[in-house]
Amino acid sequence: MSPVYISDTNIWIDFRNAGLLDSLFSLPFHFCSTDFVIAELEDFNPGELIAKGLIVMPMNERQIRELGHLTLEHNNSSLADVSCYLLARECGHPLLTGDGRLRKQASKDGLRVHGALWLLDQLLVAGIIKNLRAHEALSFMLKANARLPKNECEARLAAWQG
Repeated sequence: MSPVYISDTNIWIDFRNAGLLDSLFSLPFHFCSTDFVIAELEDFNPGELIAKGLIVMPMNERQIRELGHLTLEHNNSSLADVSCYLLARECGHPLLTGDGRLRKQASKDGLRVHGALWLLDQLLVAGIIKNLRAHEALSFMLKANARLPKNECEARLAAWQG
């Protein structure tokens, strides 16, 4: 069975901005988000993401109550992103996030956490994209104000220059 990754809002926005949504769904993974993420993706067609394979998990009443407490604890993170943290914590699946504060908390709590750069690396390893396309995609993400670690981005851009 393919691994499942719980993805927050930033990942979908970054990969849409890079023109790599189709490529992302070519990875041998299952992607899952919450209904809160879908609601936050205002300029997306959720049906298209679901048709590509996105699994949308609705939050139950207990989880919604817990979300209220967690959102206060993670006061810089959106409700949608915290819902992904909660789902990843409960299911034991890795979390995909671009939210630095959420990343730190998830790592501290023993969750496996990855972000957009790791996903670009996975696309390269799987042979789905080539270095030049990865360079172009990361450049698009950065121009669209993706919140990615500067040093890691510079290193990858240099390595992927062609």
